[in-house]
Amino acid sequence: MTKFLTFGETLVQHNADYIGPYDPDAPYTRHVAGAESNVALDLRRLLPEIEAVWVSRLGQDTDGDMILDQLESRIDVRAPQVGGEFTGIQLLNHLGGGEVLRRYRRAGSAASRLTATEVLPHLEGSDLVHVTGITPALSDTCRQTVMEVMSAAVEHGIPVSVDVNYRDALWTTGEAMEVCDEMRRLATLFKVGLDEAETIWGLRMSAEEYARHFYGGNTRLTVITTGDSGAVTYDGEQVIAHTGFTVEMVDPVGAGDAFVAGFLAGIFRRCGLTEFLQMDSDARAAILHRALEIANACGALVCTRHGDTEPMPDMRQVEVFVTHPAAGSGPTCPSATQHD
Repeated sequence: MTKFLTFGETLVQHNADYIGPYDPDAPYTRHVAGAESNVALDLRRLLPEIEAVWVSRLGQDTDGDMILDQLESRIDVRAPQVGGEFTGIQLLNHLGGGEVLRRYRRAGSAASRLTATEVLPHLEGSDLVHVTGITPALSDTCRQTVMEVMSAAVEHGIPVSVDVNYRDALWTTGEAMEVCDEMRRLATLFKVGLDEAETIWGLRMSAEEYARHFYGGNTRLTVITTGDSGAVTYDGEQVIAHTGFTVEMVDPVGAGDAFVAGFLAGIFRRCGLTEFLQMDSDARAAILHRALEIANACGALVCTRHGDTEPMPDMRQVEVFVTHPAAGSGPTCPSATQHD
């Protein structure tokens, strides 16, 4: 059984049921939302045989109760509720055309105090450790935790995947570039949206150029998502591209996490990441073509309903969609963009 390990903050998201800026008297639907736990949930939706472990800390409050209630039956949750601390929340408003507005109450949350000591025991038996650029932006403690866990994984020969998942509300582009470059040096798989890459590094490169630029050292596979034109990936020998799918967009939140889960599932349904990287170029190309197709399908389908993980398809639904894409008249879902 493949063991997928991830860690980071999960919030209770108050998702507006209307179009427009924040209105305290307007209706909201509460969802559980967190980039890392989203990927774990989505991956298990696609491959139920995966052991998906999510590590975090929660407040001893009703929001923490809600997160445990929704996650514990679906993934392996290692997130104690800590007395005297609180669970983070996010207020999410939709402005139309896929644009969203976020407000947070997460500074000083229970998850922002997560230490490497709480994560490292779960490395044993792991086949992949997945991290995002959100976690190190939460606090100095979380930044140290991310680096310690990534370093330990590399030391033990465990592949690491990194999704940049840039949040301008959490840190500056300069801070993000410094930390993400440090993370990239430890990453086996490095994934970033083209828009994020331009915001943080500003090199005015194409997706293919960024994919080649970020490759090297420990990084053996890069993925650059390109919004309305799909995504490209580079394995050191070949660039593989997929143009994505067009659907009637309802809510882009969660699409990026669905993309990551779909891409990983496209590899895991054949082999582990270490074994994949040892294959010849033709075998890798076939898997990468399929992984990008699954990833883009997942990202697109999640855009068709509200919620981070609620719209996530299973593999059978993905197969039906890619065979007969439900192309709509609305805008293409920005599956390249990461939302939690």
